[in-house]
Amino acid sequence: MNKHLRQRVENCVATILELNRYLGDGRIRPEIVKQFERLQTYLQMVSDESVNEVDIGKIEEATRQLLDEIRESLRKSGIDYHYHGDTN
Repeated sequence: MNKHLRQRVENCVATILELNRYLGDGRIRPEIVKQFERLQTYLQMVSDESVNEVDIGKIEEATRQLLDEIRESLRKSGIDYHYHGDTN
């Protein structure tokens, strides 16, 4: 995986894990958080040739869907959440 692809997937993982810390335990389903933690560990072991643009796109799409679900859940709970950091 080239540096750009690695950075894209690392950004997805970091976004979800940081959001989980920000929101507090239990706001994001624990099994989802564990999957992103596993992905973070896996990234340290993966070779540059083993992941391609399609794989990264799937991870980014899953991250977008999860963020949409979290946003909707927060909205329904009456919590106004707006991300103020960088976006891809």
